[in-house]
Amino acid sequence: MISGEQVYLPELDQGQEHISITDREYHHLIKVRRFVVGDAIWAVNGKGLAAFCRIEAISNDSAELGISKIESHRGELPRHLTLAIANLKGDHLDLVVEKATELGVHEIIPLMTDRTIKKGLKQERLKRIAVSAMKQSRRSRLPAIHPLTSFQEMVSSRQDAYHLFCHADESSVELTVNKELKKQRNLTVLIGPEGDWSKDEIDLASNSDYTFTGLGPRRLRAETAAIHAVGLLSALLQDPA
Repeated sequence: MISGEQVYLPELDQGQEHISITDREYHHLIKVRRFVVGDAIWAVNGKGLAAFCRIEAISNDSAELGISKIESHRGELPRHLTLAIANLKGDHLDLVVEKATELGVHEIIPLMTDRTIKKGLKQERLKRIAVSAMKQSRRSRLPAIHPLTSFQEMVSSRQDAYHLFCHADESSVELTVNKELKKQRNLTVLIGPEGDWSKDEIDLASNSDYTFTGLGPRRLRAETAAIHAVGLLSALLQDPA
């Protein structure tokens, strides 16, 4: 069987010829998907390595994989892309993490903004969602899911990137016509809360030389804006032209 099925094995490293699969990944692959000896899979470590393997042996609680080749950065964008988004109500952030992971984001920073309503964050749940999306989308790198971070803290600590501050303003440059994007190695796109950025936050972004960015003529919900922005950037960064 030639398969695009992926398992997440953080212990995978360069130079290995064999690796074992146990616990949740074993259960899903062997008990749920019914893979058998001889079947091919990909194993990824979430740090950029992907190994093409075949199942060599199966026991009651583990399977042994033989590794035939290891690739670096399989399924990854050529630039570092960070999504900083205000913490969202309900399970909307779950959806954003899933789709942003599928689209190639390297880091996700949930933000506490002046108008953020939801104060808590289930970081481990978000990581599990990211793991599943990484495997489904055939990526080799697991996005870092950061703790809830104040907007002011992010501005002061994240100065080594080209910042796209998404805000509907007359001065905003439409993302699709921004000629600076492909010159940047490290990009951060920022999405505000349901109630939009506060005046103080807009002033801080302006004083920090953030690029005010438009996403088109329609008014989008925060989760839609995040997925739309990341999708556009993913397409632009993958385009070799």
